[in-house]
Amino acid sequence: MRCGGPEKRWIPEANGSGAAWLDYDNDGYMDLLIVNGGTMQQLRQTLAGTPPSAPASGVYLYHNLRNGRFEDVTARAGLVNPYWGTGANAADYNGDGFVDILITTIGRDLLYKNNGDGTFTEVSGAAGLRDSVAWHTGSAFGDFEGNGRLDLFITGYVDLRSMRWTDPAPVCDWYGQRVFCGPVGLKGEHSVLYRNNGDGTFTDVTKVSGIAGVPEAHGFTTVAADFNGDGKLDIFVANDSDPNYLFINKGSGKFEEQGLDRGVAVNADGRTQSNMGVAIGSYGAGTDMDVLTTVFSRDYVPLFRRGKSGGFEEVSSGAGLMAVTSRYLGWACGLADFDNAGRNDFWTANGHVYPTDPDYFEPVVIFRSAGTKSAIAFSYPSPPNNSYRGAATGDFDNDGRLDLIVLPISGAPLLLHNETGNSNHWIGLALHGLSPNRDAIGATVMINACAHTQSDAVRSGGSYLSRNDPRLHFGLGACSKVDRLSITWPDKKQQQLTDVAIDRYLSVTESR
Repeated sequence: MRCGGPEKRWIPEANGSGAAWLDYDNDGYMDLLIVNGGTMQQLRQTLAGTPPSAPASGVYLYHNLRNGRFEDVTARAGLVNPYWGTGANAADYNGDGFVDILITTIGRDLLYKNNGDGTFTEVSGAAGLRDSVAWHTGSAFGDFEGNGRLDLFITGYVDLRSMRWTDPAPVCDWYGQRVFCGPVGLKGEHSVLYRNNGDGTFTDVTKVSGIAGVPEAHGFTTVAADFNGDGKLDIFVANDSDPNYLFINKGSGKFEEQGLDRGVAVNADGRTQSNMGVAIGSYGAGTDMDVLTTVFSRDYVPLFRRGKSGGFEEVSSGAGLMAVTSRYLGWACGLADFDNAGRNDFWTANGHVYPTDPDYFEPVVIFRSAGTKSAIAFSYPSPPNNSYRGAATGDFDNDGRLDLIVLPISGAPLLLHNETGNSNHWIGLALHGLSPNRDAIGATVMINACAHTQSDAVRSGGSYLSRNDPRLHFGLGACSKVDRLSITWPDKKQQQLTDVAIDRYLSVTESR
């Protein structure tokens, strides 16, 4: 991985990039996309309007060979990234049955259409994405208008005009250390919302939707999910040093920002945090919808728990997370049942931003919930040997145990194979909606097994600028059967499954 120089004199050099699990050839095994950063010389060329040459290491696509190994097929697939890459995402935006690729950058965002033969064609301009240079980070696909088409939301981080990139790097003070400046003191950037026109093109609806009506912010990760339980997809944005945004979908293509009213803008003390990554789901056992964000050092991870009214309460202290997370500077994160026990653990990829800080190298950590307490269940590696950024869960060998890809700020990525040894059962679901939303983004699943209920939803976005395995995964513990499995598809159709096979991935297609 590459993200500027080792001294980290400029803020882009500290933030890293993301990865995405996707099955681009529909063989039932997760392939891997990794987006790389760049050099300051490359960035200056982009800002000067000189198209930079595409380095061989701007993006990587690895094909899963199904034997525990991967093959680099980037060149064969036709993928190139001439910009400073930030985020990785994937979705079948045109509903043709093949997942497409989105790369966000400090430059121009790149949309790659899957041709269905192992190759991709870059169609950003033809699809109507902006051709202006901007610093974009997270992204989320979702049917925000209820017409079945996958629209696209992209977050912005820093207004590139707020720094003079040809001058010597500005220096700021952080507890006596001379460090790079930002994001505080730098103008933020607006996010962008695109409406899917249904013909392979998008229309920029940022202004008419109301998204442009909020102040610019330093946005990192975004997630499309139904936060207030009204059946419409909303948009959450984790903002770095600004209050988080929660855009509530009002219908008819309109959004209203309600982060503060809904209780997710700031922590329990009313204090703004430096929010980087986002995890959505249930922390521990049950069906509660929780929101967690990773934050800067000398702070704690907030746990926002949704109440019956659709608002959230920050309960990190009561859950025991405040004490165990404050020692880390977190980036990518997620909720996953790594040991198939029927409860979700919270994981984070960590690393400081200043190489001179003694905590620059930090580990990947898994936090386990036990009632009102949280404990560190696993830490890799020991001692830590890098500063980590993007990461995503994905079961690359289909053995039912979730694995992790983790990207360092520099050096080789880590592929952590889950070798948990127990006899716990599990079930995985690959949901296929009707065209055009074949990814079934917005579908929810409820599982009842041995008097234990779990739920999850197909979401886009999350972690840190990365995409987790799109399949839903449920650990069942010692339970050897599923009593009931209910699916609510994005178009609100209900589907019940009985006599469901376990310890395998099931492919479920929405009935017409």
